[in-house]
Amino acid sequence: MLEFLFGIVGGTALLMYGVDLMGEGLENMSSSMMKKILEKFTGKLWKAFLAGIFLTAAVQSSTAISVLSVGFVNSGIMRLSQAIGIIYGANIGTTITAQFMALSFSFNIITLSLPILAIGYILYVSAHKVKLKSLGQAFMGIGFLLLGLRILNEGIPYMEQSALIRDFFEHYASNVVLGILLGTVTTALVHSSAATVGIVILLGNSGLIDLRTAIILMLGDNIGTSITALIASLKGNINAKRTAWGHALHNLIGVLIALPFLSLFVSFIEYFTVNIQGSESIQVMIANSHTIFNIIVALIFLPLNKYFVQLLMFLVKERTSDKGKVQSILDPLLLDTPVASLGASIRELTLTLRKVADNNIKALNHITSDRSISDTSPIRIEITRTQKELTLYMMELYKRSLTESQSIMIPGIIKGAKYLERMGTLTDHLEVLAVERLEKECYFTPDAMNEVDSLSLSLQGLYEETSRHLSKDVPCDLPLATESWIHFDELLTKANNDHIKRLEKDQCSIEASLVYLEILSTLERIKYYLFQIKKLACYEFQGSSSPLEIL
Repeated sequence: MLEFLFGIVGGTALLMYGVDLMGEGLENMSSSMMKKILEKFTGKLWKAFLAGIFLTAAVQSSTAISVLSVGFVNSGIMRLSQAIGIIYGANIGTTITAQFMALSFSFNIITLSLPILAIGYILYVSAHKVKLKSLGQAFMGIGFLLLGLRILNEGIPYMEQSALIRDFFEHYASNVVLGILLGTVTTALVHSSAATVGIVILLGNSGLIDLRTAIILMLGDNIGTSITALIASLKGNINAKRTAWGHALHNLIGVLIALPFLSLFVSFIEYFTVNIQGSESIQVMIANSHTIFNIIVALIFLPLNKYFVQLLMFLVKERTSDKGKVQSILDPLLLDTPVASLGASIRELTLTLRKVADNNIKALNHITSDRSISDTSPIRIEITRTQKELTLYMMELYKRSLTESQSIMIPGIIKGAKYLERMGTLTDHLEVLAVERLEKECYFTPDAMNEVDSLSLSLQGLYEETSRHLSKDVPCDLPLATESWIHFDELLTKANNDHIKRLEKDQCSIEASLVYLEILSTLERIKYYLFQIKKLACYEFQGSSSPLEIL
């Protein structure tokens, strides 16, 4: 009895660990693909749906993708309707593991658990390339998964001989309400529907449960997998809560829709597996029920997504205390998925750059205006806070498992935040110079005013170009110093030379000259840091080291 209990607990632990390890290895291998998919999110529901399928198929965890979706909505990276579309797809993508486990019994792959584990270990410890190490990690995960199934399978004879266990499955697990409750609670505890469906396949393969009971337990598994996302949303904003509840209600409503047609669904699965696939294996039938159920539910919800989102907004109302509350893009929920947290960090840099740009251009407009300045507030404090948050966020991310390119991106983001902080300080300095010019009544000639306006217009173009590179709207240009950057340097040089000529002709005072030269010097330094950010966008933020020295 004791050996049986240890086998059940140990086998389940190995199965869960194998699923997690396989998912982590696959995630590291597919991080570049995930990045591209995440960058292509648009408002179209079907794209989010397909992204959910592919991402979950890549990392093999609908729970992880659901938690990730909660983090995205909480960060404002995507809209609620997109996140719900991802969840529809995630429920389908995760069924691939169940199909693999069904095949492992059909072709007796579980006997290869130790060789697969050994191959994975050799790859993991000997490979120098990150992708090969990740492949080894994924193989080790598959090996542990199969070993867990093998150990659990060894306990089947004891379960078959136990009248108490057989009676439990015949009279309790086969009960619709109790079976769904059992599947829900078990999946919520282990945080993996793949693991619990694997156990259901094992029970079905041994003859302890029939297909109807297996489907009932599978329906409970689908509800239980949404519990983790619900817990993760507790600290999120209103849309994060709606996303998590969307996952839960999607699965719950799907189960409620299926219940009246349970007998018909069982017959359809039997017909599909026997007549379409040509297999009479119950484990294949169980895996098919998991896949087909989630496909049917997704197809029901997709055309009704607009109304489902409206239902979520009605059921999960925003509290008065949350209205107008600023939510940080740097959501801790994203840290376990580096490709997402890095994307959020670059988005934070992009938004901060735009704030600096707006304040920078406003300060230059104040310089060329004779009106008093009363509506300005220092931006340096806000940028310094952002720099601190980004740096701490990156330090937390360092603790995660990272690819080589992701390890390059992190110091790049820290440097980018530092450059933005310095640009914020210089922007505030321009506002101080604008106030000083008015208070000291420093006269600027029309030519000087035109020069500042020209520099302001050119600088605005540089900000927009850099912002587009950060947003990846346009690829980086080579060489980095394009005509627009060269043009700005030419304007600065001309402004300095023309100013000297005006001094020689006594067209401006010494005080006005000092203020004007300080403006030109400040703009030159702002341009320098902005250029460094462009370099980062073209190299470090792409995961490759810059061939140019960034001081």
